[in-house]
Amino acid sequence: MEIAERPSSSVWIGWSAGVVCALAAGAVAARLAVRHGYGGSGLVATIAALVLLLLPYFLLGTTDLPARLATWMGTRRAHTLILVALPLVPYFICASGTRTVSGIAILKLVGLALLPLALLLWADRAGSPPRLLDGLAVLAVWLPHELGWLRDIWLWPAGGSGYALNEILGVDLTVILFVSIRRLEGVGYSLAVRRGDLREAIWNLLMFACIAIPLGRWTGFIAPAHVPSSVLEFASQFAGIFLAIAVPEELLFRGLMQNLLGKLIPSRYALVVASVIFGLSHLNNGPAPDWRYVVLASIAGFFYGRAYQRSGSLMAACLVHAGVDTIWREVFR
Repeated sequence: MEIAERPSSSVWIGWSAGVVCALAAGAVAARLAVRHGYGGSGLVATIAALVLLLLPYFLLGTTDLPARLATWMGTRRAHTLILVALPLVPYFICASGTRTVSGIAILKLVGLALLPLALLLWADRAGSPPRLLDGLAVLAVWLPHELGWLRDIWLWPAGGSGYALNEILGVDLTVILFVSIRRLEGVGYSLAVRRGDLREAIWNLLMFACIAIPLGRWTGFIAPAHVPSSVLEFASQFAGIFLAIAVPEELLFRGLMQNLLGKLIPSRYALVVASVIFGLSHLNNGPAPDWRYVVLASIAGFFYGRAYQRSGSLMAACLVHAGVDTIWREVFR
């Protein structure tokens, strides 16, 4: 993977934008935490860890960092082991400040990086993707999050709010593993939103709403909210969902699963299969399995995947996803 030459001003803008976005998101998170009564060294340490994880999250999508990492890691395979530091450094900062250091958590974080790394390096020897080992690496990235194995990593604050750090970390690891190390084409991870992305997002959101709202009301799965949210609350909810839910899930189900399936079977079938897998992944999203949720999530996944397929960018799919989840939470219950 070669690094294309860019004007210095363009490079500076991309890196500056990534840093500013990471710092701004950290500042917003800190302000919200203070408003909810959190403070002290625990808050400082957690926000510091969050910003450290957000820096690669944004820079990987606003600069040519994935290509630069690919070149650097390609010179010596031993360089790939630096990937283990990505989760461990912020973890030690957070856990030390909150006095929640755990040997089990450290082992889980090391495994989260090393297992998919080993599978992808093995797959790389076998040839270009897709390979069976690529699929196993996807599972190694996905299942720890899906099955809740990482819920005891970030123990502060109480109540599980720190789990969002796992989602940010998951994006960082996934992009570096599959784009920089495995060099998988078509992932589409770029935080730049083009006019075509907006067009696809709006159109697919409207099409989904025309199906999901009547179906959800008919099945009793959704009901109108009694207290409408303010514009500020709606915008805040959208931003949080976009960063911590839409981007991680679309990177997995569209950028990896649908993308890899599309290299094996016709794209229209890959879209359907990835959508069904996405729907089935929602079986455990509640106190009990709810097939209404699975059906609606599968339909939603179809339109997320359609936006990704037609735009070639994850951003279109992420915008639809964030729009759907925000409307569901803020307009329906």
